[in-house]
Amino acid sequence: MAVKKLEKSQWEEYFVEFDKKYREGQIPPKEVQIEIVNEEIGDQVETWWQPLIGLAYDPKDDEFEVAAERHDHLIHKPVEIYVDEDVDGSIKSLEVIQEDGTKHIIKLRTPAS
Repeated sequence: MAVKKLEKSQWEEYFVEFDKKYREGQIPPKEVQIEIVNEEIGDQVETWWQPLIGLAYDPKDDEFEVAAERHDHLIHKPVEIYVDEDVDGSIKSLEVIQEDGTKHIIKLRTPAS
């Protein structure tokens, strides 16, 4: 499938639905890697591959969260979210852009057996 932009009004429901399917096992276990790209630091990997716990958007605090086994990554005041979905509806990658232009690239993969 192609990359699609999610409208802000869809964020909370989209990730609640993803988490529900993920926790129920409809989406196989995933590992996550997080990269941050901005003018000051360039392109840096913040978190190397580790088990994904969940993804969530909190409209009250205007924060996007990536919860991994050994890392909790919060993105404050996101303005755009792009999702690249696999044919089974699972997420291959996300790009979350903050108000200041910082890009957070969240890659997901099924762990090797």
